[in-house]
Amino acid sequence: MNDVQSQIAGLEAKGWTLVAIADELGITVNAVQKWKVGAHSPNKATLVLLDQLLTRKRIPPKRRYPKGRQRQRNTSRKSV
Repeated sequence: MNDVQSQIAGLEAKGWTLVAIADELGITVNAVQKWKVGAHSPNKATLVLLDQLLTRKRIPPKRRYPKGRQRQRNTSRKSV
C-alpha cells in the first residue's frame, strides 16, 4: 500500500466517502478510485490537499446534492 492509498484509507476510516473526497478536491470520483487501487497517483499539489483533509476535524458531508434538489435523471425514452 502506497502513501496515497493509506491516506484514502485513513479518510475512509474517519467517515469520508470517495465522493466526498472528490468533491472536496474538485476532481472526479473516478480519479480517487484510481488512486485507491494504485492505478494512478495525484500530482504534488493534490497530495498536499489530500494530506490536509486528514487533519480536518469536521464531519464530511453525507449528501452530494443540496437538500431539496435531487439529481436529475434522463427520463426521456426513445420511441420505437
